[in-house]
Amino acid sequence: MSSKKPPKALYVPPALRANKNASEVKKELSFLESPISYASVNEQTDVEQQLKSLTLSDNCIDDDECVLKKKLFNQKLSHNDSNSEPVIRLKDFQHILELYNFSKDFQNFHLEAELTGFEDSGFYLKWVDDTHCLAVFSSNDEANRALAQISGLFMKARKINDASLASKLKIARSPGDWTMPYKKRPVTTSSTARRLISNHLGIVPTKIKSPEETMKEEQDKALLREARGKLYKSRAEAIRQAQKSLWEDE
Repeated sequence: MSSKKPPKALYVPPALRANKNASEVKKELSFLESPISYASVNEQTDVEQQLKSLTLSDNCIDDDECVLKKKLFNQKLSHNDSNSEPVIRLKDFQHILELYNFSKDFQNFHLEAELTGFEDSGFYLKWVDDTHCLAVFSSNDEANRALAQISGLFMKARKINDASLASKLKIARSPGDWTMPYKKRPVTTSSTARRLISNHLGIVPTKIKSPEETMKEEQDKALLREARGKLYKSRAEAIRQAQKSLWEDE
């Protein structure tokens, strides 16, 4: 089977390239100047622009990574700032003492033993860690009196101005909970408790009767029981009389 010979050689040796006629050169020039060639050039330009846009987007991604790294760095700085001295109004916490330099095995009753004599005015303890505790007193004077009373043999005490960083950070987290001094709970009785519960539940409390009213009420109840007994007896007597008369008639 014979194949058709191509109109143009697939490969032209360098020695024969100089022998190209003018018509072939004009054809090549006309092909370059044709709209198809311009279209191919335009397509190439579009491809280059797309490559540039991809490069720009890559730069944007790099910028986003830089911004993300900057945010993480700022968060790290803010985390490190938590180890710095908190900003609190120390004059609002002069009724608080920091108890420190005691054994890790200490519990509330060990610290309360060092604060004997303050049961009337009252105080409460808030632990910071195993070796630091905050004692909240009812006033600044009571805190100063406790500071002078603590011997320092088993534990030490100091004002909040000289307290440890952990204690100050604990107060700074919720300063409003620490500004109020300790207030002793008022003594309540069972009647007061019943009244508070009744008011909370919306129940109308019963009136408390005097001894005279109670005695009169008991007398009235006794008279009522006596009258009921007489009524029952009279009814029973009437029934017997009726039955007796019935038997006599027969």
